[in-house]
Amino acid sequence: MSNFENAKVLVKQGWLQGYIQDNVKVFKGIPYAAPPVGSRRFKHPEDPGKWRGVRKAVQYSAAAVQHVMEIEDMPANVHGVPQFLAPSQYEEDCLYLNVWTPAKTEEDKLPVFIWIHGGGMVAGSGCEVVCDGIGFAKRKDIVVVTINYRLGFFGFFAHPELTAEAGGTSGNYALYDMRKACQWVKENIAKFGGDPDRITVAGQSGGAAGTGALHASPLMKGIINRVSIESGPIYWGFMQPGPRKTMEDLGVEYMNYVGCKSIEELRKRDAWELFDKYEEFVRSKNMGHFGFSFCVDGEFIPKPYSEIIDSGEFNDFDVMIGSCAQEFPAVRASEFSVENFHDYLAEAFPDAVEDMKRWYPATNNIEAAKRASSIASDIMLLGSAKLGEITNKFGRNAYVWLMSKENETERGHNDGSPHCAEMPYVFGRVDHGERNPFFPYHWVGADYDFMELIQGYWYNFAATGNPNGEGMPEWKKYEKSFDIINLNNNSGMMDEAQQEKYHYFYDKLGTNNYVVRLFGLAKFDSKEEA
Repeated sequence: MSNFENAKVLVKQGWLQGYIQDNVKVFKGIPYAAPPVGSRRFKHPEDPGKWRGVRKAVQYSAAAVQHVMEIEDMPANVHGVPQFLAPSQYEEDCLYLNVWTPAKTEEDKLPVFIWIHGGGMVAGSGCEVVCDGIGFAKRKDIVVVTINYRLGFFGFFAHPELTAEAGGTSGNYALYDMRKACQWVKENIAKFGGDPDRITVAGQSGGAAGTGALHASPLMKGIINRVSIESGPIYWGFMQPGPRKTMEDLGVEYMNYVGCKSIEELRKRDAWELFDKYEEFVRSKNMGHFGFSFCVDGEFIPKPYSEIIDSGEFNDFDVMIGSCAQEFPAVRASEFSVENFHDYLAEAFPDAVEDMKRWYPATNNIEAAKRASSIASDIMLLGSAKLGEITNKFGRNAYVWLMSKENETERGHNDGSPHCAEMPYVFGRVDHGERNPFFPYHWVGADYDFMELIQGYWYNFAATGNPNGEGMPEWKKYEKSFDIINLNNNSGMMDEAQQEKYHYFYDKLGTNNYVVRLFGLAKFDSKEEA
C-alpha cells in the first residue's frame, strides 16, 4: 500500500521515507548503486542492495572523494561557520541521488530533470547549495533529480591490468555511474509521480562534458530522451576524451609512484591515502587537479567523439545546448587597458582588426577586459553551434542558446554573464548568483522575470522536447547557421548583425584549424586540444 501523500514510496530496493517542503516531496541520499569500495573500486557500478523496513531519505549522503576547499570570500552562515561548496562529507561511498517531486499522486507522470553537477569531473556534488531542486520543482510540474558520481582519480583511473580484467576496457567509471543513475531513475521514477518516458539529463561545465558523452554513447539508447548541455560542449570544447592508452600509461606511472604491484593491492589501500598521493602525483607532473579523465574506452565511448558526431551515430535525443557570454575571466581590468586590448586584436585577428573593434567596442579598461572575455566565450559557443548544425543535418532537434543576462548591479554589468550564471535561475535559487552562483545577490524584478522565462524554457524542453511556450519569445530550432537565442532581459533570436562575428570565427576555425583562447594567440589542432 502506497502512502505517497506522506512522502513514503516503495522503490525496487525497498521503502523510502522522505519529507515535505513547500508542497514538494523530498527524498535525499538514495543509493542508486552499491558502494564502489574495496573489491568494487575501479569497476563499473553494481546494483544497490535491498533493505528491510523503511529507509530514511531525509538528508544528503556523502559526496565523492575530491579536493575539499572553501569558496574564497564566501560569507559565513548564520552560525558564523564558513560555507563550503556542499553541505556534505566526502567519501568513496558516494553513489547516491536526491529527488524533489511536486506530484500529487504516483500516476501524475511529470517530466523528469536529472542534473549532473559541474566541477571539471574532479569536484562538486549533487547536493551543492545552488542546485537544490526545490526551487524548480515547486514552481513547475517537474521532478528534479540530482546525482553524485565518482570524480577524478576514482572516477577515471585506467590501467592495463584493469583493461584485461574487464575484457578490453577500463576508466570512465564516472560515466558508467551517470548511466547507472539514469537506469535507476528509469526503473523507479514512476513511484515519485515521474514519467519514465520523459527523462532529460542536464549537465553544466564538467557535467556538460559528461552529458555530451551520454548523448554520444551507444550504451544510453532507450534510457533517456533529451539532454541539456550547459557551458561544456565537447566538440571544440575544453574537454575531449583522449585515447584509453594515455590514461592506462598514466595509471602505470601512478602505480609505480605509490609502490603498488597490482590492482588487488591498490584496492586494499585507504581511499584518502591514495587520493593524497594522487594529488602529489599530478602536482609533480604539473597537472594541477587534473590527471585522469574520460577517454575513448572502446565501450562507453567506442571511438573518438568527433567521429561519432560527424557520422550521425549519436543518440536520437532532443538537444538543448549553450553557454554564457563571459564564461572566461580572461584578464583583470586593473591590469589591462584599451591599448592592450587593441594590441591583442591586432595579433590575434590581423585580417579583421576593425571588424573586431566594431564587434567588441571598448572605451575603458573595464570594457576591454569584459570584451576579451567575450571573445573567448563566443569562440566556445562555436562548439554548441557545431552540434546544432550536425543534429539538424541528421534530422534531429537542437536548440542553441547564449546567455547574456547580467546581475543588476555595477559589478554585474562590468563583469557580464559568467560561467554558471544560468544555474540560479534554472533552479530558482533566489538571491544567489553574484558573479559566482554560490554567492549572495539581492534579486530585483528583472531577475524574477528572467527566472520565470528560463524555468519555462527548461521545463517545456523537458516536457516536450521544444522549449517554446505561450507568451514566450520564440526560440527557433537550429536549422540554419547561428540560429541561436540570446537570453537576457530582452531575449530573442540573434539577428544577422549579431551573427556576423560568429560567421567570421567559424570560417576561421574551419579553414585555418585554430581558435583563440583567453588572452593571447594560441594555435592548435581544434579536435585534439580545443
